[in-house]
Amino acid sequence: MIRLELERLKKELPLLPEGEPNLPEDVAHSSVVMPVFHKNGQDGFLLQKRNPNLASHPGQISFPGGVKDPEDDNLLITALREWKEEMGAPTEELSVIGNYRGQLTHTGFHITPFLAKYSGDFTFEFNLEEVERIIILELDRLWEAPFFSIQGRRKPDGPFLEVFYFDIEEGLLWGATARIIVDFLREHAGFKRTPILRTPNMSSAPFLDLKLP
Repeated sequence: MIRLELERLKKELPLLPEGEPNLPEDVAHSSVVMPVFHKNGQDGFLLQKRNPNLASHPGQISFPGGVKDPEDDNLLITALREWKEEMGAPTEELSVIGNYRGQLTHTGFHITPFLAKYSGDFTFEFNLEEVERIIILELDRLWEAPFFSIQGRRKPDGPFLEVFYFDIEEGLLWGATARIIVDFLREHAGFKRTPILRTPNMSSAPFLDLKLP
């Protein structure tokens, strides 16, 4: 059974409400809450499956979060505001632990994750216009779910990329969210799984259809 050492993480992860120093310019600054829970003897993440009718990232599995609004004083406020708006749960049910390393996506976003312990009763009045369902993802499932990746460069002179995919029962967990989870678990939970390397078989996102050979 996989456990997260939250007291140790409090000491190791800085809490930077503004985000990391020297955030990249010319991209949309966004932030997410990485809500961790302990339930029935298991640790895990709370995720959401986005409404399939959304214009941006429809139907994807993600952490609650979004783009910083002009009235948001910092990225932590953005993440907590989005948590309340999307998940329909009070921010008082979260204890923010610290920042995890940000992710620059190739769709023009920089994502700042804030790790937080969730202590609520798992009742969510989530926003149906944005969220299709809440996913309670126990960490042990990520040690068991089919795990894949694709690798390569989008442009001949571009950076080398690896995109991760977990085939979980609620759908395909992939992209920036999967990257954040894999990196975090490798650093802080001894995640040593090697993904099965696949060749992209779609010309657009998610670039991999696991039903095809």
